[in-house]
Amino acid sequence: MPETNPILDQLIEANTGFVHALALRLAPAPGLAEDIAQQVFLEFIAKAAQWDLTQDIKPLLAGMTRNVARRCWRDKTREMPEQMRQLAEHIRELAAAATEDSNWHGQEEKKALHQCLEKLPEKSKKLVELHYYLDLTSVAIARQMEVNADAVRRALFRLREHLRKCIRVMLARS
Repeated sequence: MPETNPILDQLIEANTGFVHALALRLAPAPGLAEDIAQQVFLEFIAKAAQWDLTQDIKPLLAGMTRNVARRCWRDKTREMPEQMRQLAEHIRELAAAATEDSNWHGQEEKKALHQCLEKLPEKSKKLVELHYYLDLTSVAIARQMEVNADAVRRALFRLREHLRKCIRVMLARS
């Protein structure tokens, strides 16, 4: 069994929290922080004879932690391209399937929305035009219509609810 150096043991014990915290911040995944910290201390022990251990070793350990984390990131990114390609392909397939379904629904919903908008009273149509077509805020609409901004927000909320119900009814009929 190799001899232990009490100075090294004290330094490792005193700086374990620092290295773990830094490794957690730099690790490619939270589960790898412990591995990075362990590797840092293994390398530190292996090269302990090269350094003056009477000085503050935090900068040394910080640099070693960054280097080990960098190597860990490099190893992880070498594994990722194939996984990322497969994931991207799967997402593309899901998006294509969803787009095919949503295009048909989207056209029906747009038609129903236009029919519902035509049925609205003039004041409500004006509110929809100001908010959704001219992109005015509720405060700006309130100033223009000479009402309270809260009243505009409540009216917009009620309008959205009414239009949702109207669209559901129209889609159920077709």
